[in-house]
Amino acid sequence: MKGKKKFNKHRSKHTINFYSAKNDCHIWCESFLERNYALMLEFDESTYQYASQPESFSVDGRRYTPDFLVEYKSGYAEYVEIKHTHYMDDEFFERHHLRKQVVHKLTGLELVLMSELDIDSVEVGNYDLLLGYKGLDVNHLVPKISKLSKKLKLSQLEKLVSNLSDGSRAHAWALVSQQHYYFDTSKPFNTETTLMRRK
Repeated sequence: MKGKKKFNKHRSKHTINFYSAKNDCHIWCESFLERNYALMLEFDESTYQYASQPESFSVDGRRYTPDFLVEYKSGYAEYVEIKHTHYMDDEFFERHHLRKQVVHKLTGLELVLMSELDIDSVEVGNYDLLLGYKGLDVNHLVPKISKLSKKLKLSQLEKLVSNLSDGSRAHAWALVSQQHYYFDTSKPFNTETTLMRRK
């Protein structure tokens, strides 16, 4: 990709972190807003990899560090700045415009501005529930679930997988977390959630 940067996933001044299976490392964030955006990237199938506070630039004599560098499976990449709308005044937009110019000149990449309005709280809540199951191995179950109904409720999947000699309720959740099943993420995830198997 144009202007591709080495993904340095560590920097100082971090306050919140979680383990990213997608990046195979801990992702460190400086606010819960950043953390929620990172969680959406973690479950976004179009995202190949991402880094928090990836590198700094000198903008008008001051050091500026974007919140994220995101690379998509398409090969496209962009820097992302996450800011609460409460802090978006005229002075902020002037600084952001200058930062966009400098970042693009030095890297060829866009600097995109995001806010809490771009983050769905229900979707993030669903991903919070599923995140802990990202690392549970389910490879041994993939051939077996191909024999199950393509469409079922979470409660049914839990029961069917738990009845397998090498399965459990946690494995059922892991199958969803690792996106072998998909569901409507705009609605709260629970035992009555309808799941669709990908294959």
